[in-house]
Amino acid sequence: MFPHLDNSSAHQPMWSRAVSRRSLLLTGGGLAATASLAGCSFFDTDPAQNGDGGASSGPKGPEAPSLAAQVEAGDLPPVEERLPRTPLVVEPNAEIGQYGGTWRSAMITQDDTSWLDKTVGYEPFVRWARDWTNSPGTEEILPNIAESFRELEDGSVFEFTLREGLRWSDGEPVTVDDYRFAFEDCNASAEFHPFGIYSMWTNPSDGSPATFEQVDDWTIRYIFDGPKPGWLHEQCRNRVMVLPKHYLKEFHPTYNPDVDELVAAEGHDDWIQLLQVKSQNWMSADLPTLHAWRLVEAIGDGDAVVCERNPYYWKTDPDGSQLPYIDEFRADILLDPEVEVLQITNGDLDMQMGHFNTIENLPVISDNAESGGYRLFDVGPAGTNAIALAFNQTMTEGPLAGLFRNKDFRVGISHAINRQRVIDSVYSGQAIPWQIAPLEGQYGYDEEMGTQYTEFSVEKANEALDQAGLTETDSDGIRLFEGSPVEFSVLVRSEESGHIDALELIVADCAEVGIRMNVQPVAASLFWERVEAGASVCSVSDAGFYEPRPTMGSNHYWVPSNPRGSSMWGHEWSTWWRSDGSDGSRPPEPWRRSLDLFEELLHTYDTEEASALSQEILAIAKEQFNLIGVCTRPTTYGIATNTMGNVPASLPGESAYTAPGPSHPEHYFFGVQDG
Repeated sequence: MFPHLDNSSAHQPMWSRAVSRRSLLLTGGGLAATASLAGCSFFDTDPAQNGDGGASSGPKGPEAPSLAAQVEAGDLPPVEERLPRTPLVVEPNAEIGQYGGTWRSAMITQDDTSWLDKTVGYEPFVRWARDWTNSPGTEEILPNIAESFRELEDGSVFEFTLREGLRWSDGEPVTVDDYRFAFEDCNASAEFHPFGIYSMWTNPSDGSPATFEQVDDWTIRYIFDGPKPGWLHEQCRNRVMVLPKHYLKEFHPTYNPDVDELVAAEGHDDWIQLLQVKSQNWMSADLPTLHAWRLVEAIGDGDAVVCERNPYYWKTDPDGSQLPYIDEFRADILLDPEVEVLQITNGDLDMQMGHFNTIENLPVISDNAESGGYRLFDVGPAGTNAIALAFNQTMTEGPLAGLFRNKDFRVGISHAINRQRVIDSVYSGQAIPWQIAPLEGQYGYDEEMGTQYTEFSVEKANEALDQAGLTETDSDGIRLFEGSPVEFSVLVRSEESGHIDALELIVADCAEVGIRMNVQPVAASLFWERVEAGASVCSVSDAGFYEPRPTMGSNHYWVPSNPRGSSMWGHEWSTWWRSDGSDGSRPPEPWRRSLDLFEELLHTYDTEEASALSQEILAIAKEQFNLIGVCTRPTTYGIATNTMGNVPASLPGESAYTAPGPSHPEHYFFGVQDG
């Protein structure tokens, strides 16, 4: 059983427990607005759009009325000529929808393109199933752009059958050359990637580019010189496998010897930068796409990103009606999540996740759901732990270098933390005490690992700290290590207010057992600069999930695999591993074994064998207790207008899932009867 308290509310939907109160945001206190809200005055309380989102109320038919009108006028081919021979049929989450309406959304600054990628831009070659558990096998991987796929030669060769008749949004056919261009001229091109090709595209033996092979007009293969476990899993994260060569070749020197003239005309440094910009989604409305909606107003064109339905989209509902149901997608570019909250409570956003969905905003979001005409849905936690306290175990200078490698010291600090007080004060009771360990229902779940050393006990803390050799104190009661007081700063990102608030409580807890900690908030850029340089003594972040099919940088909370994430606790060890021993410092035996297992896991195709390797990696991390966890991440939430249909009641929150993309936003629709 997942550990819980009797009568606890920790596993109920957060909004069912929201305290009914009015936020200062809604009474005008504490907010000076500088942005306007689309369609309404700043404190207007009347929704700017009718409840049906502008959906059509007539018979559905095989295509949207706006496209049927273009066909009738002779401006567009008939729908049967625009669809591929075998369209992908999307089974509805709840019901068959109807055409029409504008999906009103928002993004926080122009940099918030990940929201666009996950809503209107989730179209990978193969996709995640809706019911996703992060399985190490391939049973949760489904065809998407590809009509079908096969794994051959023990995971060294991947064969894909393409959709015959698939077309780009400009009507041009998608051909094998588009896949070859994406691979050979972009993804696996050393010329395009002068600082190194991403390992997804390289052979496991020596890092050289893999091979692209055309079998026939509708079949292609990607060939590696050894198994590539997790390659299909990574594709599901929306990796680019196909690009419109007919449009992009103009910006590549292989196909345009005069490309430097375009570079100069558009003010770029070189053709690489030019091609990167031209091939990026959301930067140019000229880029043909396979998305359900095509871009009509790009980033930089105005105060919103606007997309309209793609007339050549290649999916249908079970009735054979071409998707998407919704006519248009509009994301207002905002500068502050507080404005996003106002838009939501006013009923001006139709489906939204991220930024606004904090515990602090929950009461006002929940309190105004009825008047705003929207509902809340559950979004799972984005990782295993809200707070990971990391001691730099590889630093070589300073009086405390040896102490941080002592497990008894870390155990003592863990027992000193009053986790329930942190949970109640910072996370509104919406978490449970938990170490850095997979959660129930996730791969690798181990209740003992998650609960070890989480008991709040000053007695056990003092006992462990004594065992670590900290038996003497100075005149202030601070423990001494080799004659020096145990006093250090904890680095934390200044924008992480929850971490700062929690640390203030943890600092007080540790003072009770003779450990002096100082909270040092810094900007995120400086935080990572110091952490990645191995210059942090102690630092705090959150923790993600264990990936049973990892990439090179995965699972750095459990094994020192990543010079960024692992640098919080094992910088020199991860540097040693990444450099094949030419840099950094050789890790002690438990971590050398863990890295050997991780290296083997990266090349193990068999699911059962891979699982056994993962279990041993987690067992080593459990025994070594390298990071101190405080509590689970709270379940969060999203909102959807009451008249928008087919939005799931819950979605996974893990970043690998890229919610809401796998839930098929193209089959969301307006027209559900409110109430």
